[in-house]
Formats: sequence, structure tokens, C-alpha cells
Amino acid sequence: MILGIMTLGFWFMEWERVGIPIFLAFFLVLLILKKDTTPSIPLLFSGLFMISQTEWTYELIPFYLYLVPVVLFLGMLVHVIRFKTKLLRGKMALSIALLFVAMILSTFNAAAITTMYAFYGVVGLVYILLYFFYTNTIEGNQTKYLLQLMVILGTLISLEVLIFYLRVDDILAAISSKALNLGWGLSNFIATYLIIFIPAAFYFAKETKKPILFLLLIGFQSSMLLMTLSRGGILAFGVMAILLLVYLFKSKAWKTFLIQGIVILLGLGFLAYFNWDICTAIWGRFVSSGLDDSGRLQIYADAIGKFLKHPLFGNGILVRYEDLGEFRMYHNTILHTLASFGLVGLTGLIVQLVTTFKIILTKKTSERWVLAIAICGAHLHGMVDNVYYMPQFMILIFIMIAIIENANKAVMTSPLVTVN
Repeated sequence: MILGIMTLGFWFMEWERVGIPIFLAFFLVLLILKKDTTPSIPLLFSGLFMISQTEWTYELIPFYLYLVPVVLFLGMLVHVIRFKTKLLRGKMALSIALLFVAMILSTFNAAAITTMYAFYGVVGLVYILLYFFYTNTIEGNQTKYLLQLMVILGTLISLEVLIFYLRVDDILAAISSKALNLGWGLSNFIATYLIIFIPAAFYFAKETKKPILFLLLIGFQSSMLLMTLSRGGILAFGVMAILLLVYLFKSKAWKTFLIQGIVILLGLGFLAYFNWDICTAIWGRFVSSGLDDSGRLQIYADAIGKFLKHPLFGNGILVRYEDLGEFRMYHNTILHTLASFGLVGLTGLIVQLVTTFKIILTKKTSERWVLAIAICGAHLHGMVDNVYYMPQFMILIFIMIAIIENANKAVMTSPLVTVN
């Protein structure tokens, strides 16, 4: 919670040039001193949502961002040497190997191998390194700790959205133009992370004896998701919300949830009544967009064309860069994978998704169902927006999977587990 407050403060003051190095310093110290790397995870996760502006080109990326992979690598290297950690062990190893091979093979069809190409290739290696590192250094069952962290991060992002709208000169104009920009992400990206984090509040609403606080939090976070104006994100959350409501009301306390939920909905309706112009602007934004695909159908057609050009290995990491002059994706995880890495990459992606849900649902507990719904919602959003392969998303997902893998190990080795 303290790190969340610090992150919000650094973001609000636009002091990430100070905040990121401070977080990196604590991160490095923790990896050097502690065998269990769990305490370093909140630093890493919170830092993802600290950057207040990204008005720079590839050539003008600030120096403190280059420090991030250097410190990550240095900290992990020292930790591995000091505690004699064995890496390259994890359930995701096969799918990671397939996607890595696909990435290498795709370079043969790339239009050019540039410095930028190498940069994004290294970013992909960072994802892999983080997964193997945390899979082999987290100790014990930290599933509930992960859910607590998700609640805090969901609240952090929601507060950033609220502050953004409170700081603009004209809220209605910002809504009409979909101007939401938190620096580290635009509206569609913000929606993705709220989709991932909001389900954790449902878990605590169900498990606590006094759910009203978490139900209020669900109402607040969901309202901020609506304020992102991300049609794909809101649609994905709508589907996910059905599963979450079934999960929530499948309980002896369903009457309590129903009564308190109705009271909160009435409260939100009361707020909406006194801010009717904002509600009208939001509705007008969706009505004006209607069924407009925002050019996605043309983008999808281009992805299919690129895939058919090189169906086996794809066209490389920067498949859209050569056409547009800047790094872009295809707003669909499957089509982007096919265009970039071909059928080899798609095989790796499918194996990765199947393995992810097998890891999560190894134990079908209340916590696991919530996590499965959260990741399912994020991937559903990935069918219409850029989700997979994005730095923040991949770091979050791989470390979340590492936490759950270690929870599975902890259960299997528990002295309370007996075999007849």
C-alpha cells in the first residue's frame, strides 16, 4: 500500500525520473539480500504504472528507462550467484522455447534487422528471464498476496484515471475526444489492466465478513473502466462480469451481496443523476462510434496478407513498422502472432495459453477461479486491442504465472498433504 501511494505521488508530480531509480535501488537491494524474491514484486508491478508521460521517440527515450533492464539483469545475476539458483525450470518452458524459436526464424523474412528490431528482441528476452527467475526464486504459496497486490494496483490505476479527468480543463471535451492518457498507457491499455485487477476485489468481497468496502471498490473501479471509453475493454469486462457475478453469488451470503449491491448501484445512479452531462457525453461517444471498426478490418486484412506471404515463420517482430514508420500491432493477438511469427509462433502461443490455464486451475479454489477469469477477460480484450506482447502485460502475466506455479509446488510439498 505504501508503494502504491508512492507510485501515485510520483506519477501525479511527474517525478518518475526520481521514482524509478528509487524503486530500482530498493529492488536491487532486495534481490541481493533476500532469498525469497516475493517482496520485490510490488516494486516491479507498481513501477509499471508510474511513468506520467511518453512524449518521446525511440531515439529520445530517457536514460532512467535504460537503467531498468540493466538493474533487473544485475539484480537477478547477483541473486542467482549468491543463492545458487537453478533457472530454466518451469511449466511454461516448452511454449517459451517455441515462441523464441519462432522469433529467431522470423528474422529471416524481416525487411531489415535494425537497432530497433534488436531492441524489441531484447525486450522479449527480458520477459523470458523474469519468468524463469521468479519461477525459481519465489517461496511458498503467495496466491492471496498476489490478489491483495491486484486490489491495490486496480485502485491505483482507477485513482490515476479519476485524477486525469479532474485535472483536464474540460471533462466533456476529453470524453468526446477520448483523450485519456496516463503516460504509461492510453485508454485501451488502461482498460486491459483494470480488467486484470478488478476480479481480485470480487474475491475479497466474497471471502470477507464485511463485503461492503470491496463492493464499493468494485463500483469505483468499474466506473473508471467505463471512463476509459475503450469499447473492446468494456465489452470484454461485460462478458467477464457475468462470470464474476456467478462466482460472487454462489455463496451463502448471496442475500447480503444482493442488498449491498443494489444500494451501491442506487448510489452510483444518484451520482450519475447529478453528473448527467458526463453520462450523456459518455453515451454520445459510444453512439457516435457505433459499430465503427476504427479501421480494424483493414488492419486484420493486412495481417492476413502478411501471414499468407510467409505462413510458416512470419515476417518478424516489426511486421507493421516497415509500412508505418513506427512500431504498431494488429489489434488481435492471434492475427499479430500469425503475421509476426507464422504458424510456428501460433503453435507456441496456443501451447502457452493452454499451459497458463492448466497452471492456474491445477487447484480449483476460489482464488484460482478469480485469477482464471481475470486472465480470460484480458485475452478476450486481446481479440480487438493490443494486449499480448506488450511490455507491461507480459511482465504482469509471466510473474503472476510464476507465483501460481510456486503455489502449486508449495501445496505438493506441504507436510499436511498425505497419500493413502
